[in-house]
Amino acid sequence: MTFKTKTALGWLAACCIFVTTGFAATFGLPGNASAAAGSPEEFKQLLDRKVPQWQETYNVPGVAVGIIHNGQVAYSLNFGEADKKSVVPVSKDTLFQAGSISKSLTAWGILHLVDTGRVSLDDPAAKYLTRWKLPVSPFDGSKVTLRQLLSHTAGLPAHKGYLGSAPGEPLPTLEDSLSGAGWNGEPLQLAATPGQEAVYSGAGYTLLQLIIEEVTGLPFEKYMDQQVLKPLGMNASTFGAASDNPMMSTGYGYFGQALPDYQFTEKAAAGLSTTAADLMTLILASMEGNPENVQASTFLSKSLLQEMQIPVLSENGLGIFARTLPNDQIMLYHPGDNRGFHAFYGFVPETGDGLVILTNSENGIDLRQDIYYAWVQSLTGSVPDGLSAMNAARKTNAGIAIGLGAALGLYLLIFAIRLLKGRRRFITKHSRQPFVRLGIRVILLAATGTLLFLASWSWSILGLQSGLKNIVLWLFAWQAALLITGLFPKLKAPRKRSTPPPVPVSGKSV
Repeated sequence: MTFKTKTALGWLAACCIFVTTGFAATFGLPGNASAAAGSPEEFKQLLDRKVPQWQETYNVPGVAVGIIHNGQVAYSLNFGEADKKSVVPVSKDTLFQAGSISKSLTAWGILHLVDTGRVSLDDPAAKYLTRWKLPVSPFDGSKVTLRQLLSHTAGLPAHKGYLGSAPGEPLPTLEDSLSGAGWNGEPLQLAATPGQEAVYSGAGYTLLQLIIEEVTGLPFEKYMDQQVLKPLGMNASTFGAASDNPMMSTGYGYFGQALPDYQFTEKAAAGLSTTAADLMTLILASMEGNPENVQASTFLSKSLLQEMQIPVLSENGLGIFARTLPNDQIMLYHPGDNRGFHAFYGFVPETGDGLVILTNSENGIDLRQDIYYAWVQSLTGSVPDGLSAMNAARKTNAGIAIGLGAALGLYLLIFAIRLLKGRRRFITKHSRQPFVRLGIRVILLAATGTLLFLASWSWSILGLQSGLKNIVLWLFAWQAALLITGLFPKLKAPRKRSTPPPVPVSGKSV
């Protein structure tokens, strides 16, 4: 076997291994996540089997799940690690960032002020604001009420969410945040007539945070700790910084990288750190008529608790959402999403069933959805709304990833063959040495690759669920391949010489 043949076979083997490995990663998708469980015991057994598999498939280090049945805590399940580096297992005391579930607790905080007569739900928000005012707009800011802010019906624009700041980085003030501080911030202002439509807005809860501070004269986290979390029995939870708490889980990015414990000025919208046990306590307190609902009955009037859970517009209640399940029962719920953490809590007041999910990875969004759909099917015996669309998106993204991988394998094979035949040559040995073209290629690849890297790896601001992460990985692979192959420019194919016509012999025709 000649050296050239060995080289070609080596390139071919490398291409096959590369593509096969990528295909394996792409096909690492779960099957039907919502196999019927039928009862809380069977659902628990399903999670015992499936969650470790889903953790491996999606690369989610730690998961905490709470199951409530008949208005009582049925199971508290903990899987994996709160911190991979120190190999700390998830336990009942592990804290996770809860993301937008913070809004539900903020709603309890506002309703407590209503219950004690310090504010009114239908008062204009401007009545309680002195430190900051809604800027002038074509819409009447004086019509914005606390009820509208709580239900995302105040006419505020859709908010893209808060990224937070790493520990040690300066945090903006509430006023700065509302005024659009930061390179990606926008000032909060009305975009529609208040009360006419439901548009999710985290910034509206930042305004509620300011109102709480103005009315009580206390820092938001102190008021929430003293007047909401402790009275509800959520003793492990906090809106303060939890970076130094040994029970705080580490959040991880889409590619398994440890993320900072991001801190938030906008605590009412995104700043809660909590445990599965505490969120189950919140569910029990939220269930009207629950015999264990001692905390809620002494903390919040029954009428306000009911008002909180009745949609104002669409499915938007006050700090919570209402959804009709396939069996026509109403589920009250709120998801939560911060960088490195994805969470969910939901409950069905009619049956006393509830579910809590906390994960410490960006990839937890897929795992959360699988657990949620399995729970809904175990309750209803029907295929949950949204499951078919999610599975279709996963299949589509898997197909795109496979196509990118197959195309890359073919590209590398053609490159290897051309290199073997001498049609490509290292740039320093190239007859023309096209360094300018290589420089432009490197700049373009470096620019696009850097942006993709920052958005998906460092910033983690791209939603890479449902198999989109595999597509990004293949794009990274294409970037690397194009950069390497650019070092071996093509040689011009030699021109074929045309055969000259025969020279006629004197006296004879040809």
